[in-house]
Amino acid sequence: MHQVTREDVHHNRPVRQFHGKWPFVRLLGVQEPASVLFSLLNGAAVVVGYHRFSTSSPSDYHLHSVLHVELLVSVNTWLWSAVFHTRDVGWTEKMDYFSAALLIVCGLIVQFIRLSGRGALLWQCLYGAVWMGLFLLHVAYLSMSERFNYGYNMAVCVIAGTVYAVVWTAWSIKEWRRRHYVWKCVVAVLWGSCTVLLELLDFPPLLWAVDAHALWHLSTAPIPLLWYSFLTDDAKYEMTRHKKQV
Repeated sequence: MHQVTREDVHHNRPVRQFHGKWPFVRLLGVQEPASVLFSLLNGAAVVVGYHRFSTSSPSDYHLHSVLHVELLVSVNTWLWSAVFHTRDVGWTEKMDYFSAALLIVCGLIVQFIRLSGRGALLWQCLYGAVWMGLFLLHVAYLSMSERFNYGYNMAVCVIAGTVYAVVWTAWSIKEWRRRHYVWKCVVAVLWGSCTVLLELLDFPPLLWAVDAHALWHLSTAPIPLLWYSFLTDDAKYEMTRHKKQV
């Protein structure tokens, strides 16, 4: 692969892809160093953001345990992303995709728990069970398929992610006048949605290390910090309102 690429560059021919992937220069055996670094950067941003939330939000906020679970799912996702970009083989690819899908599902469940309120435990459990069941069916289908269905996986994740973004945006518009901090939610959601456009770009990696996918990972790294800032403000608002009602 690298010999062919060197010949292409030497003869001013377009750099070609191999099995749908661009050639990268390895660093200490790592196949895609930039994507690994930026994946770990995302994971670190999640940890820092959650730490700020846990130390700044009311200690008796009822969603602390739920958001802690989401933290673990998110860190797991970014670790598998780093592993996959370190060594691209069948099982690391599946773990990367399945972890990303689980994070989306977890986000949808946490979203419903937050927006449905304290008195809807039964509905929250049913909603979570349905999404987890769909996730397991999704994993089973892709695992048992003779060939990994990339198009199906992408479509499912895009649809679920769109539902997540639309619901948060609609809620933010509804609450805009009452909650001064919801702009953080809107910016974080729209930012995340716009960064997906980087996945549509396709060009040889800059310096044989940074391609469009790596830039996508880099562009999403600041989002957790803004998101947890929103969650902190939301927790304070909700606890103040709850205490007034008691």
